[in-house]
Amino acid sequence: MTVTQSAFTENPPIGYPGMEADGELSNIITAYLEGATACEFGRPVFKGAADDGATLVVSAALRGFARANKGLPVTSTRAADTYAPGDVMEIKERGKIFVNCATAANKDAQVYITAAGLVTATVGANQIATGWVFDTTIAAAGITRIVRR
Repeated sequence: MTVTQSAFTENPPIGYPGMEADGELSNIITAYLEGATACEFGRPVFKGAADDGATLVVSAALRGFARANKGLPVTSTRAADTYAPGDVMEIKERGKIFVNCATAANKDAQVYITAAGLVTATVGANQIATGWVFDTTIAAAGITRIVRR
């Protein structure tokens, strides 16, 4: 009989981008994705041109982070783990969520967003994600948890 898994790590994966971290108080809204670019789960989204729209264009009008919706089908216009343009997406405005981070980060450090829409702990010319802080420490780029209370 074949062994399917013979090696185990001490620390298993903690989550995936867009996954809710726990049941802590949160607020989730919906908005449709404007533009022609797909949105990966866990990515920061911003206020769009329409009242109920969201965009990936980085600005001071952060709406929140794209919450994972594993019920979305994979099609020719929607890759796995993404919202396609025009989709109604779930956006986490408050609470804990897993995201991809482009840099190392310390617990309680301020979250920033690069011009390319990447989460980072680096100030520089990056846009502040007001109210959002890192909930865990990571030594290098990777998946981490952020929170806004």
